[in-house]
Amino acid sequence: MMRKGSAGTAAVTAGVAVVMILLLLLMVHIPSVSCSDELKRVLLRSIISMDEDNNKAELFSNYGELALAKAKTQAVIQSMPGYEVSTETGNWVNLLIEIINEFEAMTMLSSSEEPSAHISALDKAEAINHSIYRLRGYETPERNGIPLLLELALKRFYRQEGLFFQTIAARTGETRLKIEYEYISAATYKLGGMPGDATRMEFEARRDEHIYRRDMKRAGEYMRSYGQHLQQARYSRSALFGAPFMEIIKARDSFEHAKALYAKHEDEELERVKVQEAEIEAVYRRLMLDTLKVVALYLVALSFITAILWMDFARWHDELEDTLLGKELVYDG
Repeated sequence: MMRKGSAGTAAVTAGVAVVMILLLLLMVHIPSVSCSDELKRVLLRSIISMDEDNNKAELFSNYGELALAKAKTQAVIQSMPGYEVSTETGNWVNLLIEIINEFEAMTMLSSSEEPSAHISALDKAEAINHSIYRLRGYETPERNGIPLLLELALKRFYRQEGLFFQTIAARTGETRLKIEYEYISAATYKLGGMPGDATRMEFEARRDEHIYRRDMKRAGEYMRSYGQHLQQARYSRSALFGAPFMEIIKARDSFEHAKALYAKHEDEELERVKVQEAEIEAVYRRLMLDTLKVVALYLVALSFITAILWMDFARWHDELEDTLLGKELVYDG
């Protein structure tokens, strides 16, 4: 009897254990309906609240692809049963909302006329592109074409930035900046899916870069020539009259050529070069005065010699007249 009782108790205990294990398994595999429903409501509130934001309304108006992506996301979440709304669902919905928020910040930066703000906007665009790539890793948004819509919006933004940098490059006088903007324009046109415009802008950038480097090389050569002639003008020991003055003329000519090339490209080097104009003028004035002094001495000496010669000529003329007069008196006598 004792054995039968023990066996019965053991069987009951085993049965209870099996039931508890089954209950635990069911608790693990069947999601909490209330929690999933609550997450669904939270996600829908987050999506719908974007319609109440005036800045978002303007963004959706300018980029219809974003409005469609948001609408698709809302429709997908609304159509999902509560138990299907999981943490993964929340992750990709929040990632989409983050992308739209970043898109808004990016477009606000690009509304400025400052090129630096547009460059910052392009940095944000790159970050958005990475986020879209992450969004593609989720099956539900990928199946509904949501990342594709975001990519189309981003490409349109890149095309607008390509046009902006093309326009500002055409208005920029400083060649170094002009080249930078042309390269940015080419890159953004390429990212915007406009290879023809990208190739054209890259060609213009390379052409301008070639001309700029050539002219800067020539300007450097002129400046080296200027320095050599200036040194020779300052410390020349040539016995040839006017040699130092000729050197400063050559220095001035080389300097003007270099300055013209820097001015052509509105290069930052121009301001540093202009400072040296005073130095040239100082040496030029000094040599001009020295030359004038020498010329004055020559003129004084020439005047003195001329006066002596004139006096000798006058004396000779008087003696000649006296001689001729004496001959006439002899013949008359």
